[in-house]
Amino acid sequence: MKKLRENIYNLPNFLSLYRLLFVPVLFYLAYKGYERAFFYFFLFNMFTDALDGFIARRFNMQTRLGAKLDSLADFAMYLAGMYGLIHLKWDVLEPYRYSFYMLVFYYIFIDIFALFKFKEISSLHLISSKINGLIQGLFFLLLFTYGFIPLLYWIMFVMASYAFFENLYYLIKLKKMRSDLKGIFWTQL
Repeated sequence: MKKLRENIYNLPNFLSLYRLLFVPVLFYLAYKGYERAFFYFFLFNMFTDALDGFIARRFNMQTRLGAKLDSLADFAMYLAGMYGLIHLKWDVLEPYRYSFYMLVFYYIFIDIFALFKFKEISSLHLISSKINGLIQGLFFLLLFTYGFIPLLYWIMFVMASYAFFENLYYLIKLKKMRSDLKGIFWTQL
């Protein structure tokens, strides 16, 4: 049976590639203390993350490369976001440092675990991870525009904890990496 080739030259893949290539600029902006520029560019990149997924699903442009590229860009954006938060907003986050370090650990550990087991970063795209991303995005948006909201921080922490353990469960159970699983309430192995 002949294997079909995927069209990897599509808008969602270009948006993911843009996000990935823009990460060094985000690090630079945070390092230099350009808080407003960092915030606006990070926000725009979060929008392109949501846009690439929507376009890929809506117009049937999903590819294996796209799933991996999106996950790699997400990982790089997460690192840039954490660096920006530490460098630009540590004064309000410092009292929550241990739980904040746990958030960083969750995200990095999942990809390190996937790299060791599957030789690639995690690309499960669970619903809990998407909800967690929305909550983190809201937290980020309000932190930079309104200020620190402790209740929202703890909601984000609880959702991130749930998403971490759900991701870990699948990574342990899977024999090979899969993309676009929904979660334990929808996808049985």
